[in-house]
Amino acid sequence: MKANKISPVFLILSLALGLTTSCTRDGITEPPVSGPSSFAVLLQLSASPNAVFAGLSSRGLTTVSARLKKYNNEPLASRTVYFEIVDGSGNKSNVGYFEGDTGVLSKTTDGNGEVRVNYYGPLHGEIASNVTIYIRATVAWQGVESIYEFAPVDIIKESTAVTLSVKAEPDVLYASDTNPRSTITVTAIFGNKPLSNYKIYFLIQSGPGHFEDGLTATFKDTDASGRVVMDYIGPTGDLIGGDTSVLIRVQLFENNYQEFFLRLVKRR
Repeated sequence: MKANKISPVFLILSLALGLTTSCTRDGITEPPVSGPSSFAVLLQLSASPNAVFAGLSSRGLTTVSARLKKYNNEPLASRTVYFEIVDGSGNKSNVGYFEGDTGVLSKTTDGNGEVRVNYYGPLHGEIASNVTIYIRATVAWQGVESIYEFAPVDIIKESTAVTLSVKAEPDVLYASDTNPRSTITVTAIFGNKPLSNYKIYFLIQSGPGHFEDGLTATFKDTDASGRVVMDYIGPTGDLIGGDTSVLIRVQLFENNYQEFFLRLVKRR
């Protein structure tokens, strides 16, 4: 019986495949937990409020806040953040300026990895129409890497572009031995964007009662959805001689406001 012979070519191929498999298996390594350096650091940027009005003689003000932290939420202190004013294409813009009357500003993060700068918008005559600018924050990182983020700021030239919607529920209150209450909900919208962190003023123009803080003239800031809620508290029945009305004004700024009546009915 003849013994089976193994071809030298077959033997060489088998050894080569075995070595290839072995090398490939040994070469697999786990990716680092932190990931690439530019993804291991987060730069958060926001402007509050998110819009400013171009007044005839006064400039709107917004505070831009930046926070620099690692992927594990650890703050990065003593890092320089560069701020610029740019347009929608990322080009330098001359609309408004930072504190110190400059278009470029740098500040160092504090122990919480945070830094804030003030941006002043243009005057009414310095822009032709409503416009959106962007605050760009940049942090130099390892080598040629840099981290950047944008915060949009709407510049409002025409106040008529802002919609102020007001709803009071109920709008008829019954004065008895307890104080009646009406909840006033106000929403401020610029185009299709909510105006956040803007003061809405509430004033009782005539009639009895007060707002939830005990005042007849007060204010609250809008939330991220451009909304604010204020309670009106009416008098008890023994404090009014008969049915009456209360005139309330809700105001965003001088020429943008709404007025409405609440009817007070004395329980008999």
